[in-house]
This record gives sequence, structure tokens and C-alpha cells, in this order.
Amino acid sequence: MIREFIPVLFSLGMALAIALGGIGLGIVLGKVGRRNKGKDMAYECGKDPIGSPSARFSVKFYLVAMIFILFDIEVIFMYPWAVSLMGFKESGMGWQVFGMMLAFVLLVEVGHLYAYKKGVFEWNRRG
Repeated sequence: MIREFIPVLFSLGMALAIALGGIGLGIVLGKVGRRNKGKDMAYECGKDPIGSPSARFSVKFYLVAMIFILFDIEVIFMYPWAVSLMGFKESGMGWQVFGMMLAFVLLVEVGHLYAYKKGVFEWNRRG
């Protein structure tokens, strides 16, 4: 029975060897070369790192990110639905599937209108 797991154990061993080898090689080769202040500085868009490293973000930033995820997921669901709609149409369930997707889009639109009413899309507004 253990003979059946030999390929799996070999693959796990190789993966572990590659991972540990990469880490070890990075440690060994990372110490080579002269260090100076410029090399030890964090790189951030070509600018000198001035100020606190833990900058605070406005809640608006996170709201916009969540709204983006909401509509991104909507598009992810809409594409396969649109591709497979013809198959459902041929099976006689076309209108039922269309109605379910229409309900989904209307539900997402309610979220969009709620965000619009709360002013999430107004960039110049303070708050």
C-alpha cells in the first residue's frame, strides 16, 4: 500500500527541497555585496520614505473598494450566465433563468442606489 504513495511523497519532498533551497539560497546570496544606507532604504515609488509608515486611510477608501468588489462580482456572474443562456433557452428554461438573473441585477442595483444615496461616489465631499 505504501508503494502507491511513493509518487506523492516524492512530489512533496521535491516541493519542500525547492522551497527550502530557495530560502537558503536567498539567505546565502543576500549577504553578498556591500551594504549602504541607500540599499537598506525601503523603495517606495522612487520617493524618500518620509513620515509615519502607518498612514491612516479614510473610511471612504474602504467603501469604494467594497463597491468595486460588489460590481466586479456582478460582472463575474453575468459573463458565464450570458454565455450559457442559449443552452437554457433550448431546454425551455430560458425565461426562468432570465428572471433569476434579472432579480440578481435588481438586487445589486438596490445596493448601487443605496451607495449613491449615501454619497459614496462623490469624490470631493469631505467626511
